[in-house]
Amino acid sequence: MALSDCNTPMLNPLRITLDTGSESCINRYPPTCEWRESVCISIRRLQHREAIPETRMKHGVALVGPPLAICIGLFATGAPISRSIIRIALYLMKFLGFFRLARQITRHGLRIICYHGFAVAEEYKYRSTLFIRDDFFRKRVEYLKRERYPILPLRDALDALAAGRLPPCATVITMDDGWRGVHTVGLPIIRELEIPVTVYVTTYYVENPMPVFTVTVSYLFWRATPQLVHLPRGIGTFDLECEAAKAEEAAQNFGAALPPGDRLEFLKELAVALDISFYDIESQHLFEVMDEQQLRDLAAAGVDIQLHSHRHQWPLYDREMVESEIAENRRFLQRAVSYPLEHFCYPSGVYGLHQAEWLAELGVKSATTIDPGLNYSHTSRFALRRLVDGGPVSDIEFAAEMTGFMELVRLLRRRLRAARDMTARWRVYRDKGRPSSTPTESRP
Repeated sequence: MALSDCNTPMLNPLRITLDTGSESCINRYPPTCEWRESVCISIRRLQHREAIPETRMKHGVALVGPPLAICIGLFATGAPISRSIIRIALYLMKFLGFFRLARQITRHGLRIICYHGFAVAEEYKYRSTLFIRDDFFRKRVEYLKRERYPILPLRDALDALAAGRLPPCATVITMDDGWRGVHTVGLPIIRELEIPVTVYVTTYYVENPMPVFTVTVSYLFWRATPQLVHLPRGIGTFDLECEAAKAEEAAQNFGAALPPGDRLEFLKELAVALDISFYDIESQHLFEVMDEQQLRDLAAAGVDIQLHSHRHQWPLYDREMVESEIAENRRFLQRAVSYPLEHFCYPSGVYGLHQAEWLAELGVKSATTIDPGLNYSHTSRFALRRLVDGGPVSDIEFAAEMTGFMELVRLLRRRLRAARDMTARWRVYRDKGRPSSTPTESRP
């Protein structure tokens, strides 16, 4: 069923719900029978699950209607709202059956979840979207299995999507960058739960083993206590109380121009200047990517290793550099795998639609972004959307994405934005046709 054909309050003007209340809105704009039943049950629960006379039911509708309209309004506007308020609104929408409805409407959409690395120590405290805890990932996979989201290998899912044979709510799990924790922490869970996973690996730090420079510098400044510091190699003196961002930028820019070996020494000098033990970082292999042997271990365990550029750089208009990034990345990864490397993930989500032709000529069959959303048969294989998950994402927010509720919210926002743009254009057109209100001099 096309989204444009669905006659539900979610996809019609908010005024309907505001004017009529939720039950009248449902009667006038009937959804599926399954969802209607769930909403009726929800309304009864709000009335303490008793049989209610008609007059009391009207009071119940009056109780449910305004909060429902407010919630839809919150999601539709797209204005900055407190995350706690959003979560409360999501719980209400789930309670009223909107999650179940959304899952039914979006069941033909392919869900691709994006993770990055696993926390080896306490990196999740520093950046919980980049480094997730093992129990967090386990809980997510258990949710997918419990709620019957079939988890498919990327290749199989894309083939089924193209052929129209995708099972309802099919899901793919991907991980970006190739962090070492995927092997040391994630692989045992992947084996235990028997799930297919695709890992997009960048290979510069496979060739040059050391902590990833940009992330490590950021971590060092995050760990540093506010103080006056003298950065090494004459970079300058900074008061971290008020100049931490400026100091970090100076260190990042200086290190970017150094060769790999000297860059590692600079990291150690920077750690000393910030009064942080670099030994802890090295001994626990923090912020490192997997080596060749670990990549082979993943491939032997059935994990799908795929392309993610060599240097984690992706120019929009330099085709020669794009070709170089793919070629070097493929050359290093081909040592660890025996199958074709045909799927790609844009570094940092940066891409242009014109690059689809470039990638196709390089033997790439799909490319994932970090644009939020689901994927359908008409979705470009070189602009696949993903749901980025991590520490800041609560259970209810994850459920809202997986059921497709947030997909409908995004659709509603696009429609409202288009309506506002159309109204604005009409006003400009209308005003052009009006006579000028400025008096003009009459000529003799």
